[in-house]
Amino acid sequence: MSATVGRPLGPVGPGTYVRAPLSRPEKYERIAFTFCRMGTVGLIAWAVTPAVFVLVVAIVLYARAVSLGVSWTKCFLRRPTLIIAFWLVVAVADIVWIFGLSQRLPA
Repeated sequence: MSATVGRPLGPVGPGTYVRAPLSRPEKYERIAFTFCRMGTVGLIAWAVTPAVFVLVVAIVLYARAVSLGVSWTKCFLRRPTLIIAFWLVVAVADIVWIFGLSQRLPA
């Protein structure tokens, strides 16, 4: 029988997990993934809030991560180049909607 049975082993929680330090590309990907999530929320709430700023930041950060060698991400599309292309299309559509169609909408 072990001597530790029934005795507390110490605090356990998120602060006690040992994590490997992130590399520079992984740091950019982590920040870019945060903006990707914010862009997704902005896209869902498009009718209320234009998502152009968040999308542009996500595009720039993913481009920086790609330039540092990231080829896979936790975002749904997995490849940063596909994510950049998708959000670029959404940002252009948003800009056209805001600036191009705003003059033609009924008042």
